[in-house]
Amino acid sequence: MAMRTASPWWLSLVLGLGLFLVFIGERMFGHESGLRGVLTMIGIVLIVAVTGIRAYTMLGTTGARRRVERTLLLCHIATVVALFLYALTTNWGLSKLALSEAGATKFTTAATVLWSAILLASIVPTLMIELSLGQALRTEFDLGARAGDEAGVEYYRVRDMGWSGLSVALAAAFLMVTCQVANKRNVQRDLSYFKTSSPGDSTQQIVRASSDPLKVLLFFPQTNEVKEQVKSYFDALASAAPGKLTVESHDRFFDAELAGKYKVTKDGVIVLVKGTGETEKSQTIDVDTEIEKARKGSKLRNFDREVNKVLMMVVREKRKAYLMTGHGEMNDPDSIPPDMKGRLGQERRSTVLKKRLGDLNYEVKDLGLADLAANVPDDATVVILLAPTVSLQPAEWDALDRYLTKGGRVLLALDPKAQPEMGALEGKLGLKFNPGDLTDDKGGAYLPQRGSLADRRFTITTQFSAHASTTQLSRSVDKGMILIDSGALEDAPFTQSPTPPTKTITIRSMESSWLDYNNNFTFDAATEKRQRWNLAAAVEGPKLKDAEGKDKDGFRALVFADVDLFADVFVSNGMGRAAPVMISGPLLEDAIRWLGGEEVFSGEVVSEDDKPIKHTKNQDAKWFTLTIVGGPLIVLTLGLLGTWYRRRRIKSNEVKP
Repeated sequence: MAMRTASPWWLSLVLGLGLFLVFIGERMFGHESGLRGVLTMIGIVLIVAVTGIRAYTMLGTTGARRRVERTLLLCHIATVVALFLYALTTNWGLSKLALSEAGATKFTTAATVLWSAILLASIVPTLMIELSLGQALRTEFDLGARAGDEAGVEYYRVRDMGWSGLSVALAAAFLMVTCQVANKRNVQRDLSYFKTSSPGDSTQQIVRASSDPLKVLLFFPQTNEVKEQVKSYFDALASAAPGKLTVESHDRFFDAELAGKYKVTKDGVIVLVKGTGETEKSQTIDVDTEIEKARKGSKLRNFDREVNKVLMMVVREKRKAYLMTGHGEMNDPDSIPPDMKGRLGQERRSTVLKKRLGDLNYEVKDLGLADLAANVPDDATVVILLAPTVSLQPAEWDALDRYLTKGGRVLLALDPKAQPEMGALEGKLGLKFNPGDLTDDKGGAYLPQRGSLADRRFTITTQFSAHASTTQLSRSVDKGMILIDSGALEDAPFTQSPTPPTKTITIRSMESSWLDYNNNFTFDAATEKRQRWNLAAAVEGPKLKDAEGKDKDGFRALVFADVDLFADVFVSNGMGRAAPVMISGPLLEDAIRWLGGEEVFSGEVVSEDDKPIKHTKNQDAKWFTLTIVGGPLIVLTLGLLGTWYRRRRIKSNEVKP
């Protein structure tokens, strides 16, 4: 009677194919019951069939070879058991168990961890045993069978590889259990980089420009780690502005009278004082005196931004920024017509913009239809119009025109999906809006998001002019700035003033960009053109005469072709939480300071916060694969190569006479 040979290597490949079909059916086509059922059933049939063939082969062999086949059979049976446990976690399985809602949740969690661990403990040893056997050893099986020599099977090598694979699988299963426990316990540890921020250029400029000397009063315990961090910051600031800032340390109990004057009732209070007597102004900053709490709250990391904000409150009075409403603007989504909301897509917010205006010591107020129809309020420092989806009335454009004629300040941000008109401001500013969609297909000139052609609308530019409204952007040209579905600005004839204003293009696109007029995300050479498109412009009117006949600055206006520069965008911060930011970075601060005539304060505000992690979905998937799958595979491969090399050396030494 002929003896059966060892099972072929492709049986394990068929097992892997069956698992792959089950995964595809359950994971990707779970919403389509028909296709899901077909793929899952084919996969299960293949797995059961391979397991049966393994059992048949094992029964037809003897000795060490039988032990090898039995080991592989046990791995296959474990795979079948894992799939059975998985089936119990599906809707079908839970309906058979008839558990309560709470019981079903607990059972699903436990069973999911269990079947995942068993599946890993069956697949990894199978893979490592197959790699250990290889084609050469299977040939030895057959030769050994014909010669009646079962020793050629090398069962001990197979056993060791199987145990190694099981160890790897159980370690991975332990990680899954650990992740589940950590998720339930919700324990977090802050291991991020920590450093108190240093004085930035903007903060130094504010101190230097102050008309009166500034004084800093530190109310801390005599020995305190937070106090040392804060004092080092202010000492550096005083050194950068000699004669403008003095720093004093006080104990609120010993200097009770001084503490009472500034209403200091606890430790960790910093008082910034400008002037003396009746002209004195002061503001306070509270910092926790425990270093761990001060660090966790990011107060010290963003200390320069906090001081910058408070200094603006001390050195000048609060100003007013009017945001226009009632025309479906980005900052007034309730006024967007219902038929426009679908066209605009996801609703955009402007919470970060309003917060940063507050940090610049601006009071944010709404400017509605009724107010604008008459005139812009006299106390307006700047008027902001963010992508109206409903056209402004001629009287409203005329009101903005009159406001600029008197030396007003306007920030206008437009959007291809909103209204492109600029009314009377077109001739006054010498600009018109082109609502084509800015697109780019060159590597590095757009940001991949979903791996589709639509990613080409996330264009990147490094083309910034050396203008006061782009001070920080022009200093970091290499970093680039993202634009989301921008339009473009074009020149228009000046029609209102005999002396034309000064117009400066501050931001341009990359040379490979084009305006996609037919919305196909593809460059059409016959109708479209690649060039550096104008994306932002600063316009400054001629000098005016004040009531006493002295010269004063004329109007200032900033026009942007992409309103998303000022919209909230959510990114992952260092702790994995979604945090709203503006993709334009420091653009708003420099723009508002230029419009308000405070460009001398422009410059960097230092933050030592961990930078937000900005990954696209494709990048997230790649990083997940590399860390979860790639790392263990690298370790496994190195181990197999090391084992192969050692055995090769042993065999070569045995061959030598």
